[in-house]
Order: sequence, then structure tokens, then C-alpha cells
Amino acid sequence: MAVEGNKRPPRIPRTPEEVEESVLLKKIRDHAKLAKFKKTFVFKAFNIFNIICFFIYCELIMCFIGPCHYQTHYSRSVSAEHGREKNDYGDRAVSVVKITGVNGIHYRFLVNDFIEVPEKFSRFNVGKDFLLHKEIKGTLTTSHHVYWIHHANPIFFLSIFVALFSLIFFAYNLNENLFSLSAITMINGVTVLAFMII
Repeated sequence: MAVEGNKRPPRIPRTPEEVEESVLLKKIRDHAKLAKFKKTFVFKAFNIFNIICFFIYCELIMCFIGPCHYQTHYSRSVSAEHGREKNDYGDRAVSVVKITGVNGIHYRFLVNDFIEVPEKFSRFNVGKDFLLHKEIKGTLTTSHHVYWIHHANPIFFLSIFVALFSLIFFAYNLNENLFSLSAITMINGVTVLAFMII
């Protein structure tokens, strides 16, 4: 007669009460782990930093579409690029106005409008946001409209994207996990640093 090898005993399914108890125990452990993580310096510092970054993005967006801090400058040279669109008089629309200020700084205003090109040594205003002091838009003497500065476009679109990303991130409580919290903190840090460099 052949000797039977050690067989694994059949698995006995757990009762519903045992399953419920293990689920409850897992929830208690997860809750204790989360409570311990929320008391750490990393959790508090990273979340405060992310909230500050979110308000920076909101402030930038509001300054693009609303009020900002304007400063008056004077032009040393002015040139314009014209688009293909023509009005009833046969004049082409001004797409971009390039201005070099007396301070030596170059500005590219995105106009896309039928305006008269400002003259040399004319006055123009440049608007900055209140927190980072980034030059984002401005006005010309020949128009009553506000025009965005070309190099500020990435700031606007990146602010919208990362602000929406942060809202989704916090709505799903992903800041309660160390890895996802570290990831969003790194994204916000790189974004704000890029805003300061641009």
C-alpha cells in the first residue's frame, strides 16, 4: 500500500461574523494608521504647502481675468505684426505689438484687434499679480482693451490645470497617503518654482 503524502487540509470557509470582524479590525488599523500619519510634521507641512500653492494658482487666474497691479512704462521702440484679417477699410488686424521699454525690457502683447499701433515713446501699462509679481497683461494708449503678455500664457494655463488637479486630489482624500501627498507636493513645488523663473 502506497504511503500518502502530507496533504493540505481542506480550507474551512469563514463565517460571516468572522469576515465582518476582520473587516472591522482592518478599518480600525487603517484609522489608527491614518490618525498617526495626520499627527506627523510631514503631513501638516505638505498639506499647508499644497493649500498655499492652490491659493497662488487661484490668485494668478483671478489677476488674469480681473484686477491686478498696474505700473506705467514708456516705450523706446514699437513694432507690430499683422494678421490676415481685414476690416471694411482694408486695414489688417494687429496680431502682436512688440514694445521695448525705456528700461530695456521687451514685451509682446497679444492683440488680435483692429487698433492703431502706438507711437515711439508712448505710455503703456503693465499689470502684475499681487503675490508673485508676474507681468501678465497690459494696456496700450491706442486702445481701451487689456491685452495678455505672450510669455504669461503658460502661467495661466498651468495655473488652471494644476488648480483643477489639486481640487480632484483633495476631493478624493489622496492627501491621506504619504506617496500621493509627496507626489502632489513635488508637482506644486516644481510648478511654483517654474512660475518664479518664467
